[in-house]
Amino acid sequence: MKPVICIVGRPNVGKSTLFNRILGYKKAITEDTPGVTRDRNYGEFEYYGDTYILVDTGGFESAKGDSIPNKVKKQIELSLNESEAIIFVLDGKDGPVSGDITIFESLRRFNKPVFHVVNKIDSEKREISIAEFYALGMEKLYPVSALHGIGIDDLLEDIRAEIKGHGKEGRAFDNKDDKEPNVEPFENENQGHIKIAFVGRPNTGKSSIVNMILGSERMIVSDIPGTTRDAIDTEIEFMDEKIILIDTAGLRKKSRISMKVEEYSVSSAIRSIEGADVVNLVIDAQEGVGHQDGGIAHMIASRGRGLCIVINKWDLVKGDIKEKRYREMVIEKIPHVSYCPIVFVSAKTGMNIARILERDMSIYGELKKRITTSDLNRYFNVITSQANLTYVKGRAVKIFYIHQQKTKPPTFILFSNHPELIPDNYKRYIENALRREYGFIGAPIRLIFKKKR
Repeated sequence: MKPVICIVGRPNVGKSTLFNRILGYKKAITEDTPGVTRDRNYGEFEYYGDTYILVDTGGFESAKGDSIPNKVKKQIELSLNESEAIIFVLDGKDGPVSGDITIFESLRRFNKPVFHVVNKIDSEKREISIAEFYALGMEKLYPVSALHGIGIDDLLEDIRAEIKGHGKEGRAFDNKDDKEPNVEPFENENQGHIKIAFVGRPNTGKSSIVNMILGSERMIVSDIPGTTRDAIDTEIEFMDEKIILIDTAGLRKKSRISMKVEEYSVSSAIRSIEGADVVNLVIDAQEGVGHQDGGIAHMIASRGRGLCIVINKWDLVKGDIKEKRYREMVIEKIPHVSYCPIVFVSAKTGMNIARILERDMSIYGELKKRITTSDLNRYFNVITSQANLTYVKGRAVKIFYIHQQKTKPPTFILFSNHPELIPDNYKRYIENALRREYGFIGAPIRLIFKKKR
């Protein structure tokens, strides 16, 4: 599983600047998902071939005694608990203050390697002044300027070495009371299984659906939103295939989180999406499709996962609206995933529950679909002759041929003399044409345009 690195510190010490600097380091950002909670941002970055998840947290505010204000305490603790390493950012201009001491003492109980970063060090004079931070009891300090990118490489090199050391020698600061991180290594376990996740806003009935599929109370079900705290996986067999069902915590709209965050981990749900092959986005039929559902759907598609939209609690609305009209409403709200099947179910009555896995298995087959290069180019010649690019910005633009690079998700390489000039609407035309001919229902399609040399 990708290691998690958490950034903490007082407000206005430059945590977000450091967060953005690291994500942009070596220009290897894979995804940036801001606003998953009110005060936490998640992003991925690659450093010398290794990929990490970076978390930017809200600032530790003034505390009484050893306590952290409740409105950010839960958010920060969630991030700290799931992290493999912690970056503690201090302000080189202000020097050490009482709030830094409180944070320094609070971090000790997490038994994680902590990298003490003194930010805003952009001159020799300030670099000398960092010596006073050693009075806090820190063994090593990293003077950096997040704004100018100074000192970042030294920090990342040591973090990388520390995390790699965990895999061979165990966690730094390890002791008998230290607990294993609550990270499920999807990439390394259950090979050969088809992994199917259920995600969505809280209280849409994800756990109830999984319970109905399993025929048992495998998950705790409650009418209180946020009951599921972490991803839970269960192995079953369906259609002679071994499947891992993953039930996840609800993904909340950031305005709904505000100052109160329950103990479930949003990042756990995000990593469940990354670890799954097919993801079911569960929507409450009475509430309808919200803006947050569109964001979740985009997250699923951007990570190349198969997607099935599940409208739960259909028994409560089916007399008021037809499936056809509701389907149209869903597509109107989230048109970028109009290629996905929509299943209307009721976890309460069991209506159409079996169809979910049937659709998921079909989507998995679409994810693995491969088209031969000869067949692909025969059809490609037809669709390009029907709508040719001709001239773009005064240049003759032509796409010469196409071939499928890989599956899961289906990824196609298209060679052109001017790939940078191909407009987005023509890219959509190609994708839609491929779907009309070959299906790929529920599977995102990747189109990569390269220059023919």
